[in-house]
Amino acid sequence: MIRTLFLNLEGKYPAHILPDPWILYEKINGSKRGLFFMSGEEWAKNRSIMNKLVLKDDSEKWLENPIKSTIDNFLQKWKSKAITGCFTPALESDLYRLSTEVIINVLLGSNSSIKTSKHFEELLGFFSENVKKVFQTTTKLYGLPVSLCRYLNLKIWRDFEESVDLSIGIARKIVQEILNNHHDSNGLVKRLCNENVSEEDIKRIAADFVMAAGDTTAYTSLWILFLLAKNEDVRNDIRGKHKNYVKNVIKETMRLFPVAPFLTRILPKQSVLGSYVINQDTPIIASIYTSGRDEQNFSKANMFLPYRWDRNDPRKKELLNHVQSASVPFALGTRSCVGKKIAMLQMTEFIYQIVNNFDFTCSNSADVKAITSLVLVPDRDVKLTVSLLKKV
Repeated sequence: MIRTLFLNLEGKYPAHILPDPWILYEKINGSKRGLFFMSGEEWAKNRSIMNKLVLKDDSEKWLENPIKSTIDNFLQKWKSKAITGCFTPALESDLYRLSTEVIINVLLGSNSSIKTSKHFEELLGFFSENVKKVFQTTTKLYGLPVSLCRYLNLKIWRDFEESVDLSIGIARKIVQEILNNHHDSNGLVKRLCNENVSEEDIKRIAADFVMAAGDTTAYTSLWILFLLAKNEDVRNDIRGKHKNYVKNVIKETMRLFPVAPFLTRILPKQSVLGSYVINQDTPIIASIYTSGRDEQNFSKANMFLPYRWDRNDPRKKELLNHVQSASVPFALGTRSCVGKKIAMLQMTEFIYQIVNNFDFTCSNSADVKAITSLVLVPDRDVKLTVSLLKKV
């Protein structure tokens, strides 16, 4: 039914459910946001341009360099910490920062004349922490009457509004700086300019792009590292195989821990879904967390088995059930995740380099469990003990 919903019923201009705090914020401030908030013709026009720039097959040619260089810099920082022995990284903050820097470097491109400074580095750190607060405060507002929270000027609303103000403000300043120097760049901002997208729309699209990357790619990377830390055999599989094997690890992690556990659509007309006749404008929520862990869809559904995605692995024959469309972390259809190629390039390179340069174990004394908020997050900090990999 998930496949039917996204490929047959979502309509020409797919609509989805937006979080109430974000709708109210946009209404109060009169600020127009990026692709996630667009609808109708406006969304279709801008999405078509973004598809061309970041999803077409040849987009990898220009995306790889800024992504790889960002990850190389991250690796050097971890290596410098590991030289004197084991260390425990501030994993969530490190991964938020990495995801933010990847997207900013994608916006800049690989030959930008904009030079990073100590001030810029500090600004990025401040920005990534504020983006994290946006999602944390949004989660706390879930289920509450947000209009009343705002009317009463409750702290939870003030914290949310402040974090969004700061995040959007910083993101737009960063994008404006790139726009001012776009003639010397070959990144996404320059390419949007070449498509005759207005500066205001570029700021809207790019600012939201930066903010969206923080939570999604950061937490998926965190879950991957958590599972790898508990499965030495899979780490060894990665070290002994081609980089492409990492994609199986990513798929399996996203099956078990989809960063967006619920996908939503609003039906554009009366439709039949399964055995149900559903009225026009009905919001539909699909739990891909549930479908990904259903034994009818995946044999040994609660086990972390990346080889289930490898057609050439003989062990796959033991797993009778494998319904790929039951695990669609990037969604399907015309409104599927626009950043999925960037995310896959980033996570594939990142995990491959981390596993081949470091050894790591999970040092949490209690079980780490997933809790559902705006995204799927661990119920406590994931603690890894990291050391340099001893080369044989």
